[in-house]
Amino acid sequence: MRLPLFKSPVFLSGDKLIFIVAVSLHVFFWAFLPVFFMPNYHLDSMEMMVIGQNWVISTYNHPAFQAWVVEILSLIFFRAEFVPYLAAQIACVLSVFFVWRFAQKLLEPRLALLAALTLLSYFYFHFDSMLYNNRTFMRLFWVLAIYFLYLALERNWRRDWVFVGIFLGLGLYCKFTLFVLILTILLFMFLVPSARRYWKTSGPYISTGVCLFVTLPLLIWLAQNYTLMFGYTLGSIGKTTPTIWDHIKSPTTFFVAQIPIVLLLLIPIYFLLGVRWRFDVSKFSSFAGYYLSFFIFVPLMLQCLIAFFCAGDMRFALGCHLWLLLPLFLLYVVKSEARMKFYSRSIKIVFINIFVFAIITILITQMSPVFTGKAARYHFPGKELARKVKMIWADQYSVPLEFVRGEDWLTEVVCVYSRPSPKVYSKLWATEAEFVKSGGVLLWLESESGKIPSRTFHGRFGNNDFKYSPKTGKPDEWLKQFPNAIKLPTIELDQKTIAKVPPIKICIAIVPPNKTNK
Repeated sequence: MRLPLFKSPVFLSGDKLIFIVAVSLHVFFWAFLPVFFMPNYHLDSMEMMVIGQNWVISTYNHPAFQAWVVEILSLIFFRAEFVPYLAAQIACVLSVFFVWRFAQKLLEPRLALLAALTLLSYFYFHFDSMLYNNRTFMRLFWVLAIYFLYLALERNWRRDWVFVGIFLGLGLYCKFTLFVLILTILLFMFLVPSARRYWKTSGPYISTGVCLFVTLPLLIWLAQNYTLMFGYTLGSIGKTTPTIWDHIKSPTTFFVAQIPIVLLLLIPIYFLLGVRWRFDVSKFSSFAGYYLSFFIFVPLMLQCLIAFFCAGDMRFALGCHLWLLLPLFLLYVVKSEARMKFYSRSIKIVFINIFVFAIITILITQMSPVFTGKAARYHFPGKELARKVKMIWADQYSVPLEFVRGEDWLTEVVCVYSRPSPKVYSKLWATEAEFVKSGGVLLWLESESGKIPSRTFHGRFGNNDFKYSPKTGKPDEWLKQFPNAIKLPTIELDQKTIAKVPPIKICIAIVPPNKTNK
């Protein structure tokens, strides 16, 4: 006698089984394997982990939603090393799932599945997913807001309008770049007659009210810290006196940089689209076709306009959210008589890409120093530095190490890889009086040490006291703030790579606590 669940020989079959297997393989490669081939976290990932441990609403440059997520997962999984990679994959998989839900409303089942699984070839969902940062969950909320807005415009349920407000609000807690989506929604609601009529209903006002309610704590924080936030914004815009060429170069560079990302994304569906794309006019001019094209290309134009007016270097990664609906859009509006003929081949390419991208990533991380002659930040011996710093402190003092201070990524390493973890000093969660009382360790990188690119310190946690000079390698003016600091011998560590690269040299000093010495 069969149980009802097993009436069919395979209770998970067809599209659901393909989706689960593909996503499971993807998560296995990108959530758990990086622990074995990435010696050190990316800089942004460590920043999220440090901020999460201090439970702030925002920092001087970004809100802290991603930091909260990684801290909650760290507590659940006892600070396992895979946590930031797992957090990134949670956002990626949920994005793929809701694109699938969206596609099921517009495409036949098999094409809907392919529109979603194609995203597993998206650069930001595999190689770049190891860089857990403020853009990671913003991509998810970008998809969710667009999806639920479509549902709201289709059936005008209050529940859908509530969800639009929730996801826009949560997206703002990730990164203020989401204002581009809010502006796009407003343009769509005013310019499209079929959407404009909803201003006579309660829907848009429900979304607005819910969004304001969700973001109220963040708005209060911004009102209290606006000088810190806008100081960073003005400092990051770009040149103070840009030329005409700067205004042209910035959006052009940003747009051109999107092309390889898009080409890589579309690999699984090239056979379905064919060499000569032909648009299905009826679908392209339908509400769904117009909606998808509007929410793909209008945000792209808005970001290019921002780049034009700011004339600064807009990183290509700031377009990571723009192409999430592109496979769905193309499969919906492009005619192809050979679609079903090449469907199985496209699914196979999805699975092949999962393995290929993982292998390429491992080869790049392991072999790139062999060809470039220099190590990247993820080759840094973070665990060794954290262990040495804790030992140096413990040899001198019986009290726990409370603070590390100095160059951002060095202090982040000690904070992330130490147990128990000291705090990276920041005015966002500590005072000078607390630092003087507890003492701490000062860290900075010797100039050009290990051929790791030197950077002028930019205060990731709202600090502006430490200035790093690539020329001298000695932050003398900064050290004068700590007259009782004890300068110790430079720490020299070999980097985690098979290539022959110079060791990294880290300068260290101790500010004694006001309490008991050994």
